[in-house]
Amino acid sequence: MKDYFKEENIFLDFEANDRNDFLSKIGNILFEKKYVNKGFSDSIIEREKNYPTGLDFGEYKIAIPHTNPEFVNKEGIIAVKPQKPIIFRDMGLNENDLEVSVIFVLLIQKGEEQVNLLTKLMSLMEQKEVYDSIKNASDKKEILKILSENF
Repeated sequence: MKDYFKEENIFLDFEANDRNDFLSKIGNILFEKKYVNKGFSDSIIEREKNYPTGLDFGEYKIAIPHTNPEFVNKEGIIAVKPQKPIIFRDMGLNENDLEVSVIFVLLIQKGEEQVNLLTKLMSLMEQKEVYDSIKNASDKKEILKILSENF
C-alpha cells in the first residue's frame, strides 16, 4: 500500500471553534498546499452534515471526514490533533454528539479505494494502544512513525 502519511500533513494543537470551523480551516490549508481544489471545503462540510464520520470506540472517539474524489488533487491522509475536542456526529445513526480528539481527513481520488482506506483506518483505531500512542505523542515525527509502522 502506498504511503498516505507525510509529516507535513500532521497537525498538532489545531485551533478550531467547532466542526465546520475545523473543516473550513483544514480545507483552506489543503487548498493552499494544492492537495484539493476550490470546492473541497464546502463539499466536505456538506457531506459531514449529511453523512457524519464520528466513530465511538467507547473510551475514545475519532472522526474520518472525507468527500468526493473530484475535489482531491493529491492523495493523502491528514492526521489532526485539535487543541480541544471537536464535536462530530456519529457515523451511521447521526444521533449522538461525539467529542473527538483525533481526526483523519481522507484525500482519495478513487472511490473504490476510499472504502478500503476507511476500513483499514477504522480497524487501526480500534486498537486502543495505537490511539493512545497518537493521542499522547508530542511531535509530528512520532505520530508519523506510529502511523507508518501500523498502517
